[in-house]
Amino acid sequence: MSGVTEPSGPGAAWKTTTSRSTPSSATLSDVAAAPVLPRRLDLAQLTEIRRVWGVSVDSLICRCRELGMISDATASRGYQRLRALDGQPGFAPEPVDGFPGEQPTLLTQAYELAEREKGLTIPRLADELGWHPARVRRLLGSPDPRPILRIV
Repeated sequence: MSGVTEPSGPGAAWKTTTSRSTPSSATLSDVAAAPVLPRRLDLAQLTEIRRVWGVSVDSLICRCRELGMISDATASRGYQRLRALDGQPGFAPEPVDGFPGEQPTLLTQAYELAEREKGLTIPRLADELGWHPARVRRLLGSPDPRPILRIV
């Protein structure tokens, strides 16, 4: 039998609990993450992990803290250094499409179903979401049908 424990206090996280003797998914992810994450806060190393795995440096610092690899004070200093480096190469936000293994396929399938069943179009979906159609096309993995204009 499994359940969910509600977080208590600031910064607390939801936890899954099980009464079985098998390891929980959180335990398995801890074991898998331990060799990848640095034992001390090294933003250059975390940036390399970010590039490979497509996970934000903020999330990696948080995970290091959750696993007890760094203290709360070290995490706080890391977040401060990260804010100071914001926008610098390696620390600027990157779009999801830069990580080929992380394409939102479920979104594409849902759109294709709505297109077939209800006649939904990308411009209409973009209007509903309040997004630019180019962003919707990018998330759906659809090429822009407009010609590319160049000055010759």
